[in-house]
Amino acid sequence: MNKAKLWTGLLALFLSGVLIGAAGVWILTEQKATDPGTRGKGRAPEVIVERLTRELNLNENQQKRITEIVCEAQEEVTQLRRRMRPEMDRIIQESRERMKAELTAGQQERLDELFERLEERRAKRDPGVRSGHRSMGPCQ
Repeated sequence: MNKAKLWTGLLALFLSGVLIGAAGVWILTEQKATDPGTRGKGRAPEVIVERLTRELNLNENQQKRITEIVCEAQEEVTQLRRRMRPEMDRIIQESRERMKAELTAGQQERLDELFERLEERRAKRDPGVRSGHRSMGPCQ
């Protein structure tokens, strides 16, 4: 009897892990379609259209037109970011200089290193943002 309870408990534990894992994957997949963080991945329009197709039962003509609309919107947002980028860079640079005025020389060097690492990560994450050569997936 004890072995049966043990195996039943282990099976229940295993199945609950599988269910929690599946729920986590589902939640992450659903969020990816609306997450602004997917904008640089080139697949965001595709994910959005896939979700709308599934949720709204879009036919082929609707999918094509919705894809065009999503791609147009993505391009407008990209252009807006490009126009805003110099102003954002100016604000960041000014705040960086004001921060440095409050720090020791050693802290200033570490702050510069921190900003350099952040810039490198941003450049790796969005390689075509400044040059405009980012892959647009279905938005060719």
